[in-house]
Amino acid sequence: MNFFNSRGWAEAELGELEFPRLEAELLLCHLMNWKKHELYLNHEKEISKSNLKQYREIVFRRKNREPLQHITGKVDFLGRSFIAGPEALIARPETEFFAERFIKEFISPDYILDVGTGSGVIAVSLALEFPAAVVIGTDISREALIISQRNKELFGTSNLSLIRTDLLKTFKRNSRIFDGVIANLPYIPSSQIHDLEPEVSDGDPLIALDGGTDGLDLVSELIDTVPGILRKGGILALELDQEQVEPVSEILENDPLWKDINTFRDFTGRPRIVIARAT
Repeated sequence: MNFFNSRGWAEAELGELEFPRLEAELLLCHLMNWKKHELYLNHEKEISKSNLKQYREIVFRRKNREPLQHITGKVDFLGRSFIAGPEALIARPETEFFAERFIKEFISPDYILDVGTGSGVIAVSLALEFPAAVVIGTDISREALIISQRNKELFGTSNLSLIRTDLLKTFKRNSRIFDGVIANLPYIPSSQIHDLEPEVSDGDPLIALDGGTDGLDLVSELIDTVPGILRKGGILALELDQEQVEPVSEILENDPLWKDINTFRDFTGRPRIVIARAT
């Protein structure tokens, strides 16, 4: 069997996925350590028996809805390839838009905090974008912080520090040192987690998904405590479910500690982001 036919077989096996051909090609490129164009340059060549066996194994893993990023061990984020694994939430395109929106708020920040950093893709990206800034990434999960540490080392971001803590409990109240706080916290209501795609409900860690009864347990706690660590005019950026954007915006608008509350839609047109400034 040549590579062209093996890809065709995989595409048929993955027919229930949204983009079966693309995923078949990504898996084959991962197996052979090829760039996309190399697949087309080699499509008439015979695939070895050992490679075909390995290819079948990873195709069946994907067919069983194991996340592609767990199989390949990597995820692309803002033009870079990061280490990924089942220990942390997989960064998705919506979060790339979220991070880009946050970056646009600054020229030369001194201190930035990424709360619930997970695999560290946002924190590392911020450290690379603002090399003169001190960037801190926090998470309650030891396993997630192992992934984020690996990503920190992968990109050599010496201006990034990683801390294991529950939200802001490590930070001194009324320190008011941060120019910006970004948070993509768990926001799925507990009762809705099992309704998610298998790649999410079974692939991502529960601790990275479960936001409590209404999905806003952690978000609400962060909003209550974060004014004490933000400088005057400091930015708070939250990624939320589209149904949560309006109620969270109203909470901020009714609190004199906040001003300039704005919401943003992601690339699909759904409201997903709230950004506010501390007074």
